[in-house]
Amino acid sequence: MASDYELFSAAASIYAESILDLATKAGQDAAVAEELASLADLWTREPAFAAMMSSAAIDDDARRESLKRIFTGKLSPLTLNLLLVLNDKRRAMILPHVCAAFRRKRDLLLERTVVTVLSAAPLDDGQRAKVSAEVKRMTGRAAELEERVDPTILAGLSIQIGDRVYDFSARRRIREIRRSLAESMQRFLISSSTRFVTEG
Repeated sequence: MASDYELFSAAASIYAESILDLATKAGQDAAVAEELASLADLWTREPAFAAMMSSAAIDDDARRESLKRIFTGKLSPLTLNLLLVLNDKRRAMILPHVCAAFRRKRDLLLERTVVTVLSAAPLDDGQRAKVSAEVKRMTGRAAELEERVDPTILAGLSIQIGDRVYDFSARRRIREIRRSLAESMQRFLISSSTRFVTEG
């Protein structure tokens, strides 16, 4: 039996394909992509919005009027209509899945891959160019960089392409050195203990 996640993902894929097709034909795919990314971010940042979209206690008609009041004039008709259709079909809760599916499908259409780059400090233009070129070499696709700053990695970069992570950070190197030292110390103690027993 399919899980809720699988069911949500399957339904989201259909809605994402539909709005991508409509937006591409209208020449609005970039604008819709930006709006859906903003909605996904809003879902994460604002629990009240996520609750409004997810709660079975909220009447569908009341939710529809709230969506129209909040987003009319702020979203394109295509994106607003998507929200209203999801609501009318009682699928408002799958909005984050639709946003993610839309992005994946558009990236494939544009032969582009999303790359998450973690760095200790903001990247400069030279670093961005090098990462983009390396991703292009590895995947054959243009890279869309998602940059995140994390001072705890100390230096270097951690790069995620799909499910694969390439960790070139100083934090990883320090962990490896510590692990190597710990293993060496353990071998030394075992060796010393063995000599003590056999020679004693």
